Amino acid sequence: MKRARQSGHAMIELAVSAAVMITCIAGTFQFGYTFFVYNQLVTAVGNGGRYAATVAVDPDREKTNQAIRNLVVFGDPQPARDARPIAAGLTPEAIDVIWTDDSGAPSAVAIRVRDFTIDAVFARFRFQNKPGVEFPYVGGVRK
Repeated sequence: MKRARQSGHAMIELAVSAAVMITCIAGTFQFGYTFFVYNQLVTAVGNGGRYAATVAVDPDREKTNQAIRNLVVFGDPQPARDARPIAAGLTPEAIDVIWTDDSGAPSAVAIRVRDFTIDAVFARFRFQNKPGVEFPYVGGVRK
């Protein structure tokens, strides 16, 4: 008689345990995906910063800035028309290239992602002015 009254407990325990486990797995996936995309951004900004620190600056600095933005977003200063960004939704317009000039010549360059939102499965994470790097400029000026 006692066994018949306890037969539904296992089903309730399974339902509660499954809900907790699914929530934990979903949270782990959410964190992992967000961290993965952010890590891609950090790597791309670092690569863009190293490129910017050594590239010969064009007298029309906007051409150099566009090449740097393209490198950060697409991994290539002159990407093909059908190139895909390293992170979904990332555009060259979202990348800031900031030059520090000393007496007309660049002395440092900073690269940062101005505003980017990671659309993960359950939530959106917005990053403003992150990630970013600054490198001393060691390149030359193109004439």
